[in-house]
Amino acid sequence: MWPGCGGRFYWAPESAPPGQARGVAVLFAWVWSDETQLRPFVELYSSLGWRCLVCHPDLVALYLSEKAISLATGVINELVKELKIKIVPIVLASFSGGSKGCMYKVIQLLDGICEGDAIMKDYRLVRNCICGQIYDSSPVDFVSDVGAQFVQKPADGNSSQPTILHSWMAKALASVMDTLFPSRIEAQRAEYWHTLYSAAGLGPVLLFCSEADNLAPCYIICGFARRLIELGTEVKLMKWNSSQHVITIHMKLNTGQL
Repeated sequence: MWPGCGGRFYWAPESAPPGQARGVAVLFAWVWSDETQLRPFVELYSSLGWRCLVCHPDLVALYLSEKAISLATGVINELVKELKIKIVPIVLASFSGGSKGCMYKVIQLLDGICEGDAIMKDYRLVRNCICGQIYDSSPVDFVSDVGAQFVQKPADGNSSQPTILHSWMAKALASVMDTLFPSRIEAQRAEYWHTLYSAAGLGPVLLFCSEADNLAPCYIICGFARRLIELGTEVKLMKWNSSQHVITIHMKLNTGQL
């Protein structure tokens, strides 16, 4: 496991060993998620012979671009190492706020919009291997208090409730950023959406959402899907009426809903 300034990432031990996978799934998890919560998704990809690189962004990565860039750089460097052993397809899978905490910075680095420490041919290598994107209860429309919302409402029904310290940290950081840097928050929000739309060419997109999800409203995700279609992207949208935030895909598979 590699801790970074904006979070941590690791190769899931349950997944295929280096050089033997059929593909790589990069899982961008929600803030303060843990390995147990991501295990069902890792097991799903592993059952298909895919290797999983899991990224857990910290709360600060939602607000401070330099932290998200640091985390994204580490993720890309790991992908480069894997691809130099064997060229395989890559799928980017975002859960909840994972697209803001790290994924969109990965896309920016690969497009040369922000500067990282890898050489350009390595960025091209990774970008050329991306064959699709998955958004589960995502993308979330980023607003100043988004971190506090994520902490106050567990992303998964099996998640433990946030600690008092975590709740206080989230509220304090959101309050400071909202008060001192309102223009920066709004600029980041515009940059975030522009980046996600610019990634329309990175293969087909699969979206999961629910009408009962207050953190990732269905109308925002459906609007995102319509815009991607207008940009020429192949889009598949799966929508439920009462599923909780971060839809447990393996449960849908087991019940025949996928």
